[in-house]
Amino acid sequence: MENFDKPEGQTTSDNFLKSELEKDFLRAQSGWSTVSDEDFSYISNKGFKTPADLLKSYRELERAYSSKISIPKDGDKEGFDKLYSKLGMPQDLDGFDIEFQEEDRELGGQFKQVCLENNILPQSAQALYDWFTKSRTDAEGKFAQDWAENSFREMKDVEKEWGNKAKQNMELMKRGIRLVSKDEDVIENMERAMGTRQMMETFCRLGEALSEDNPVSFGKRSNADDEWSPVEYFREMFNDY
Repeated sequence: MENFDKPEGQTTSDNFLKSELEKDFLRAQSGWSTVSDEDFSYISNKGFKTPADLLKSYRELERAYSSKISIPKDGDKEGFDKLYSKLGMPQDLDGFDIEFQEEDRELGGQFKQVCLENNILPQSAQALYDWFTKSRTDAEGKFAQDWAENSFREMKDVEKEWGNKAKQNMELMKRGIRLVSKDEDVIENMERAMGTRQMMETFCRLGEALSEDNPVSFGKRSNADDEWSPVEYFREMFNDY
């Protein structure tokens, strides 16, 4: 419907153009002509009518901030000590309340000392230690997984090489292990030190040396007509040449 109150010849687009021109003129007059529409809207909402208003607010903020914390010059140890003290740096090790794991408690004091000497705040020190323990746990888990996979692979390789004698050799190996120790932790440490392959082969030979079928076990030869040399036997048994 036609708007009879609107002056003849004036359109909505004319009004919009006029308002935009007035706004641009006012912005230029206020000194904000170089800022974007978004920045001008933000500044206006903050109540800054001119750049002088913004400068005054900034200087007041700078004075308020500098009265609380001032950055010392390079080499000013006393100044930096005061700064870190304001930030919450303790004066001694008692200011570090870090929850150490049992295995790290012996070195806990040294860790705190390093943090104190390097101005690491208590909360940062705790976060640093937490990162270390998590990284160590992840590394240990990865090592255990890799070790288990490699051990299983070596065991299968040896069993394959033993072929039809695999079952028999496994029993001889277990016999050799039982002779050394029945403690699982001891056996596990030996396997980690020797490697699964070497451990299987070594204890299989030891079990074979103790076997009832071995003439050494009876202190005599299985056949009186056989010439048996213990030196040659053990050289062959343990590949000791």
